Parts: sequence; structure tokens; C-alpha cells
Amino acid sequence: MATIKMNRAKSAAAAISYALGANRMKQETKDWLIEHGCPPDALKGNDRAVVRSGINISPTYANAEMKAVRQHANGDTVKNQAVRIIQSFSADDLDITTPENWQKCNDIGYEFARRSFGGVDDESKESYYPPYQIAVYTHVDGKGHKLHNHIIVNKTNLNDGKQWTVDNLDQEWRSFREINDAVCREYGLKITQERSKKVKKTISERELELKGQYVWKNDLRTRIDEALAEIKKKNINLEDALKARGVDVRRRGQNGISYAFIDEEGKKRISRGKRLGTNYERESVDGYEQEIKQQREQQERAREATRSVRLDARRQAIDAVQKHQRHVERCIGTSRGRIERFGARKQAIIALVRSLQQAVDRSIALMKRLRADFERRKAEMKRFQDKIKKLDSIKSYQDLERQMRLVAKVAEQSKKTAAPKAIVAVTLRDELPENSSNPLIAATADMTQYLVMIDQGVWSGRQFEFSGREKEALEKATPEQLKKINGIAKRQAKRLSGIVDEAVERQKKNAERLRAVRNRGKRYRR
Repeated sequence: MATIKMNRAKSAAAAISYALGANRMKQETKDWLIEHGCPPDALKGNDRAVVRSGINISPTYANAEMKAVRQHANGDTVKNQAVRIIQSFSADDLDITTPENWQKCNDIGYEFARRSFGGVDDESKESYYPPYQIAVYTHVDGKGHKLHNHIIVNKTNLNDGKQWTVDNLDQEWRSFREINDAVCREYGLKITQERSKKVKKTISERELELKGQYVWKNDLRTRIDEALAEIKKKNINLEDALKARGVDVRRRGQNGISYAFIDEEGKKRISRGKRLGTNYERESVDGYEQEIKQQREQQERAREATRSVRLDARRQAIDAVQKHQRHVERCIGTSRGRIERFGARKQAIIALVRSLQQAVDRSIALMKRLRADFERRKAEMKRFQDKIKKLDSIKSYQDLERQMRLVAKVAEQSKKTAAPKAIVAVTLRDELPENSSNPLIAATADMTQYLVMIDQGVWSGRQFEFSGREKEALEKATPEQLKKINGIAKRQAKRLSGIVDEAVERQKKNAERLRAVRNRGKRYRR
């Protein structure tokens, strides 16, 4: 994997001089490369830069060309004249003993610099070159014996003469790192997870790792990692977990922490947390331990909340069931009350119907009695007429005719005056209008007319019946109404009886007058 480092250079000339390294290749570097299989013919030059390239510049004369551009733009008064980027490759990516990899390393650096300060057109997808002077130098020396590029960028823009500026160099470095990873992928290099400062390793540690030798700091990191993993699973503190693994931890001051243990070689080793990496500093360790503690507390609160929710849910369910049961009981009680009231109303209606039926029966019985009384009076009238007939014999036809005319005149007068007066008297007495649309009043008037006709002796003997509407009204009438109708009927019968009796008495008097007139005639004839 290729890594990059980025910083500003106050002097572009110094940065180029170091990167070009004319006649500065050390003999011990050549010997190490030849010893590890590098062809001697590839090491004929003495410059540190084994491969060089440039964008908008000649890498051999980069110092003079960059200086001329700066002087033309601003008189070479820039405080930080250049940007320096170091691009390193691990031995797994590019073998430093193979000369072909030197050119590949420089090509990767060239493409990385072009994209970082230039780019690719989004529409045409064609590459375009940056408006800066960039020199790329590939080195094979160094303590770690890794291929690496020195990329020097003149900060003066060729188009407008302005300086390349960036507000946050760290953010810019992150964007450059993404470009570096993309270029490395295109050249077939593996991109592993970023090696950050969370784990710090010196060059000597990495050389021992490459040789496969024991590194005591790696052993210490492993023990600390295992202890941190254990306190996450078990409810123990970090000191006990480290002590079980032979590591003594000591916290010093507010931010200091150190670890001590006996390594595999029997030597006592002590290291501060910041020497191992940010993962092992006091802030990280205490924060990790505090986070685990908070997680346990949250889990405990969650369990308590779950139990509380379950109890609340159970209590709410019981309350809901009891409430529903009370509601059902109230509904049953209400329904029972309604049923009882309905039964009482039904019994009241049945009793009312029975009372109406009894009232109708009593009315019919009354009518029957009235009819019997009519028949009796009719018989009396017949007997009265028979008596009249049995009076003294009539001497002449003229007397008989005169008597019949007189009886007819009395009967006609009684029929025209007495009966209507009786009807009017009955209806007005009870404050009932004549010819009313009320069926009960009409039935009373019919009964009155019936009784009048009986008392007058003009009833032909046909069966008396109420109309259908009057019958329906009588059936629906209340007991008080029926009682009132019966009272009216009785009063009418009584009045009509008096009228009939009065008519009979008048007839008797008329007969006596007729008889007296006849007797006077007899006396006169004598």
C-alpha cells in the first residue's frame, strides 16, 4: 500500500536539492541492494533520484525554472514556496531490488500529482494537466529500504500567477489520499485499511517484523487488547484484566498512563501509552472503560424498563378486563331493567285492552237494555193505542177521521219538535258540537238519535250498529271516555223517557178532549 505525507517547504530550492540528490547516493545503499539481488548495472549513477519526471517543467533544471516563474509572478517573495509530498510503497507492493519497479513507482507518483493538482473532465472523461510546475523524484535509499517518491510542487499558478492555498491542509491531505488509493488500484497495488496513529510503530519495530523476530511492544499491545476485550465481556476492571496477563498499569497525573511487564526474553519492559499509539493512551483507555460502563448501565436500565413495561402492561390488561367486565355487568343490568319495563308496559297494554273490551261489552249490554226498554215502551204505546181504540164507539166516519187527523197531528208535532230538541239538549249540555268529526262524539249522537227514535215509536226493528270508524274509536277509548259515553247515554235515555211520557200524557189529554167534545155533541143531539 502506498502512503503519503504532505507539508509546506519554505525554500523550493532546498526541497529540490534534497529530492534530486546529485552525487549523494551512499555506497552502503548500493551494497545492500546488490546483496539483496539488485543488478549492479542499474546502480551506475550516483544521484539519489534513480528516476525523475516533471509536469510543465524539466526535473533536472526544476530549481531554476520554478524560480523564474515565481519572480515573474510576485518577485519571489512567497513565504512558503513549494508543497512537498512523500509517497512511500511497502515491500509487498513494489520490490526495491527490481529496477522495473523504480519506473513504475515514478509513474504512479506522476499520475498521482497530475490528478491531485489537475484532474479529469467530468463530461469528456479526458485528463487535463494542472497549471503548476511539478517534479517527481524516485528514491531507493533510506533506513527502511522502501521505494518512495519526492513530489515537489511550485505553488505559483502558471495561468494567473496566484499562489496555491488551502484552508485546511489536513482535509486536503485526505482528498489527496483518496486520489493516491485510486491510482494505486489502477496499477494493481493492494489498498489495505489505513495505518493510523492509533498504533505507532517505529522503523526498528517494522524491520524486526519483516525479519520475523520478536517485538516486545507488539506483545504488550496484544495483552492490552485482550484485556480490553475481556472487560467488555465480563464485569471486571482493566487493572484486574491486565494483572491476570502479567501487565501492571499505572496512571500518572491527569493524562499519563504506563504499562510494565516481563517480556518473553525475561526483560522488564515499561512503555507509556502514547508510545504504543492513541488506542493505548489514558484518554482512549478510560473512555473505552467508561463507555463499557455506560453500556452496562443502559442495558440494566433497559432491563428495568422492560420489566416495568411488562408490569405496566399486565396491570393495564387487568384493569382493561375489569373495566370491560363492569361495563358488561352494567349493560346486563340495563338490559334487565329494559326487559322488566317492557314486560310491565306489555302487561299494562294487556290490562288496557281488557278494560276496553269490558267497556265495549258494557256498552253493548247497555244498548241491549235500551233496546229492551224501547220494546217495552213500544208495547206500552201499542197497548195505549189499543186502549184508545177501545174507547167509546164512534158514531160516524167523520168523527173517526177527525180523531185520526188529530192523533197524526200530535204525533207529527212530537216528531218534529220534541226529538230534535232532545238531541240538541243532550249535545249542548255536554258541550259537544253537532255533526262532529270526532268518532266518539258521533257515536254519542247516534246513540241519542237511536234512543229518540225508540221513544217516538218510529223504530222499524232493524239491528242498530255503529260505523266502522266509531267502533274503532270505541275500542281505542280509555275507560274514562267510555264511562263518560255511558253517562251521556243514560242521561239521554232518562230525558227521552220524560219526553215520551209527556207525549203520552198529551195524547191522553187530547183523547179526553176528543171524548169531551164527542160527549158534548151527544148532549147537544139529545
